[in-house]
Amino acid sequence: MNRLTAVLALSLLVLGCAARSTPPTSSPSLPPSAFAPPSAFPPPTASPPPSPSTTVDDRQFLSTSVKEDGADRSLVAGTRIRIHFAAGNVTLSAGCNIIGGRYAIDGGRLVTDAMSMTEMGCDPPRDAQDEWLAAFIGSRPTVLLNGNELILEANDTVINLLDREIAEPDLALVGPTWTLTSIIVGDAVSSVPAEVVARLQFAEDGQLELAPGCNQGTGRWTVEEGILRVTDVGLTRMACMGAAGQVEEAVLSVLQAEQITVDIEAGVLTLSAGQMGLQLTGN
Repeated sequence: MNRLTAVLALSLLVLGCAARSTPPTSSPSLPPSAFAPPSAFPPPTASPPPSPSTTVDDRQFLSTSVKEDGADRSLVAGTRIRIHFAAGNVTLSAGCNIIGGRYAIDGGRLVTDAMSMTEMGCDPPRDAQDEWLAAFIGSRPTVLLNGNELILEANDTVINLLDREIAEPDLALVGPTWTLTSIIVGDAVSSVPAEVVARLQFAEDGQLELAPGCNQGTGRWTVEEGILRVTDVGLTRMACMGAAGQVEEAVLSVLQAEQITVDIEAGVLTLSAGQMGLQLTGN
């Protein structure tokens, strides 16, 4: 072996020993996307809003049953507990007065603050029911929401409720006979006198049957993007006096407006034209 060959062999031996004496290191495995240019990454997205089935916000519920100490508690005939949550406020009714105030859900309990109640003249059974409901809500009941079902429980009292849109679906404009119950002027709502009957019925072919309070007749109707327009109204020509004439005048003033907004919630139809409005119930 000549000198050059010996030097090369010795160098390779040293390098080999150095390589074996250095422990191997491993780098973390990176996904291919880690090497993508910045423009290839998707922009950050905001968290999706909570599903309506996971929150009581902006929802209404109607009672389906009430139990006390495991036994059914009967509500006053014709009444039902209604609870509406909106923008940090809760309103409740049990057939007469309206109870309302601020609310929060803390530790699975419904916490209310500064609740108030209207002072309508209720018969004793409904008045007592209002007082009972106010005391229940003030007792910080536990809240259990399961999709469209809401359960409130406190002191051996359990109220089961169902989402209003399931319990009382919105009626369609076409089909029901809509009977006038209230007239709206500005912020004031007046009940229709018991002796006056005013009705509207919208047919699918665009025909409108109307009895605005005294006379009877027909018209044509269209709805586009929530705006109702009534045209070609023709009525009988009876002389309408007193309450019937006043109701008819209010009904026609709304129906003859150029734009009428339509809102249906459960079985209540509200027609609004400026400061005037009509509330009707469907059946």
